Amino acid sequence: MQLRNHWTLCCIFGIPIKLNLSVLLLAAYLIFSFFNAEMPVMSILLGGYIAIVLLVSILLHELAHSVVAMLFGGRVRDITLQLLGGCASITRMPPKPWHECLMAFAGPLCSILLAVIAAGCAILFGETHEGWNARGEFVRIFRENFWWQLVAMLNMGLACFNLLPAFPMDGGRMLRSALQIFGKSKVTATEIAVQVGRGFAGLWVVLAGLDFFFNVQIPCPAFFPQWIDYLWDIVFGSGGIIRLLIAYMIWNAGQHELDYVRAEAEYYGGWR
Repeated sequence: MQLRNHWTLCCIFGIPIKLNLSVLLLAAYLIFSFFNAEMPVMSILLGGYIAIVLLVSILLHELAHSVVAMLFGGRVRDITLQLLGGCASITRMPPKPWHECLMAFAGPLCSILLAVIAAGCAILFGETHEGWNARGEFVRIFRENFWWQLVAMLNMGLACFNLLPAFPMDGGRMLRSALQIFGKSKVTATEIAVQVGRGFAGLWVVLAGLDFFFNVQIPCPAFFPQWIDYLWDIVFGSGGIIRLLIAYMIWNAGQHELDYVRAEAEYYGGWR
């Protein structure tokens, strides 16, 4: 009897939504990362909540890609949620470079909109706390809803990470499309985008090695504003194991795409 490694959850817009067995590893990793021995139940619930929110956010992100692809004549076989996020299997890409650019941007845009909505909900469902402080002063403090704050932060992080120009991530695909729009052939544009993506992959391998072997991380300069600190953590922060896997995915998928584009240009002429 062969063990199934994925399950079909449902269909949305005619697209089968599948769940890969590796999602359990992602959930376990998040729960372990946030586990606190002093508050075991609460920390496990927090890790589980983050895992669920992240998977739902990734699903909506991939659906945005898929819907735009279909609007421009693309075909989507399915969407699979897995260890490294989500993957929309687009069997026929939109025919024009600017189509691919819009398709790639649709995912981060969806994540940004979700972050804005969640931030609004965090304020809407926030609470005001009143009381006397240690100096005998009556104070009123407003605290945003913690759970909605997490949704906003996760989606903004998802958007920013995917906008990095590390092909075949969204930012890398937008870079390739922009290079084509400004006159590069598809092969040349893909070669440049793949090299940029490999630069990020190499950086993450080095950072993961420094973190794992020497417990060294590159801190954000103190004089940078908070939003820069947040983006800095996305690129240079912790999470070495996941970053190593993403680096491998970028290197492998980039080479696979480059081989396909070269064959396409040789036998079918490509887009240009």
